[in-house]
Amino acid sequence: MKKKFTGILLSFCLLCMGLLAGCSLVETDYDRYYNQVVAVVENKETGRREEITKLDLVSGYSSYGYTYEQYYGYSREEAVEMTLELLENRLITIITAEDEYGYDRDGTGLSDLEKTYLWQQVVDSLNENLNSYYDSIVGSDDEEETDEVTFGGYDKTAKLVVGYDEKGEIYYTIESLAENEHPLDNFRPTVNRDFNDSEDRALIFESFRDNVIESDSDYKRAYQNYLNDLISSERGQNLSEDAPSVFEREIERLYDTAYENYLLELYSYNNRPQSNSTSITASQIVNLYVNKVRSDYLQYNIENDSGYDDDVQDSLNDMYYFNTTKEGATQFFTVANVLFMFTDEQQDEYDRLTEKYENNDGGYTRVEYEKDLDALYSQITPVVRKYNAQTDAYEEIESTLTVDDVYDIMSQKLDSAKKEGNVNKIGDTINEFIYTYGEDTGMFNAESNYVIGVDSNGEAVSSFVDSFNEAGLELYNNNAEIGDMSAIVRSEYGLHVLIYTGKCENLFGDGITLNFTLDESAVEKLNDTRVNLLVDQTYFDVLYDELYTDNFSNYENMNIETLRENYTITVYSGRYSDLIG
Repeated sequence: MKKKFTGILLSFCLLCMGLLAGCSLVETDYDRYYNQVVAVVENKETGRREEITKLDLVSGYSSYGYTYEQYYGYSREEAVEMTLELLENRLITIITAEDEYGYDRDGTGLSDLEKTYLWQQVVDSLNENLNSYYDSIVGSDDEEETDEVTFGGYDKTAKLVVGYDEKGEIYYTIESLAENEHPLDNFRPTVNRDFNDSEDRALIFESFRDNVIESDSDYKRAYQNYLNDLISSERGQNLSEDAPSVFEREIERLYDTAYENYLLELYSYNNRPQSNSTSITASQIVNLYVNKVRSDYLQYNIENDSGYDDDVQDSLNDMYYFNTTKEGATQFFTVANVLFMFTDEQQDEYDRLTEKYENNDGGYTRVEYEKDLDALYSQITPVVRKYNAQTDAYEEIESTLTVDDVYDIMSQKLDSAKKEGNVNKIGDTINEFIYTYGEDTGMFNAESNYVIGVDSNGEAVSSFVDSFNEAGLELYNNNAEIGDMSAIVRSEYGLHVLIYTGKCENLFGDGITLNFTLDESAVEKLNDTRVNLLVDQTYFDVLYDELYTDNFSNYENMNIETLRENYTITVYSGRYSDLIG
């Protein structure tokens, strides 16, 4: 049976729908087609009645509903029905919020700050839409490389508190650390504007138009494309097509979206816990972990899922059981990679030399090839970055350090970290290297380090280049300790230093069966063990976040079901049957 997502959180995904997104379900006769009412929600107590049109349904399906069909295995009919249900939930929640807060989209009940916020949302959306047209003309530079490197890290949402009762017996409590931000907490207005004031509303288009006039020809073309699409979307309605009138309607639509989004964000905020108390217990954390271990044990040991090797390499953070004792099973370990990369010119030279040697061009010998490679690798200089607290980024600085210098620095710092006897300190030290010297973008903010397997013949199970695998296997076979470094390794990308970050082992030993269990005290080890050694996110954090999300989703689901009971919902399925086909 398919899981039905009926909560506010999922309907909230509809709030950020692409304002100009197209859809294969769209037809052209707007009046006859889009304005059909496909559902009506009516408050049983107040008699307030609101409609959902076919346009709402088409837009909702285009923005989000199609994912049920493409990714969750729903039929087209089920996906359209789910989209309609989410739209009903959205509308009911908006009505509830308006009734509770005394708000109306004409500005009634809104504070001056809220009015200014909505005014700014409209202005920003208008400009973002224009920029999307501009990018389609000149091409977006979003994918251009930047010299800035940032570390995302993890912001803890809860902490484990260990206490003792009067008898000296241990007990555990969990405190929430997550801040419940009001939608306006980070809003800093520079002017006071009220969208519903006619002068302010007119100012939006006037400023928008004047900025375009003063811009280059590409922006003027983008503006015209934007206008043409708006006119096209209204074809068949006999509406005026002059730019001020068209954009006035667009601005009104953007306001409606901003107003509704704000109400839903506010309603969600007001229904979240405001204190650091939490109903999640240590036992729930441990039991969730146990269930995950049992599930993986069943899948990969008893049922012999053939995808075990791929899953460990591709989704290590989702693995809670490892076949460490099963005969013939691949054994896995992880390494961090500090890469000193070829420049573009050096990469071209490497490719040229390799092609020349492999083609036996002019009797180019192995000795000559290796001599030229020695010279090429000696030219590699490390990138050195320094953390900038103001930009929260690691920025490149001038440096005279060589690769050997950096290697010595890393070795000394790791030796110092090892002496402290704190494995997490070693992880933090390795992470410092990744962002200060590393050029392997795959290591930046990665969920896990690189995984290498060793099969029953001692061969590497890995997609990495041979020299990388060989260096990793050498660490593994020499019983490396966490923080041990490889020698400097050559590859087609440049020079690498691998740092051993541990075996993939079962956290509580290898005695795993379907009856595997743990007592509540196991929460301490879960709280102390990082999922990725380089990031301060523990198994406790991951499990807590999952439970919190599930609990709040369940609350929202129950809340929306309660709200729906206060409404009569009439659906006219025949009016959208053509969307199902």
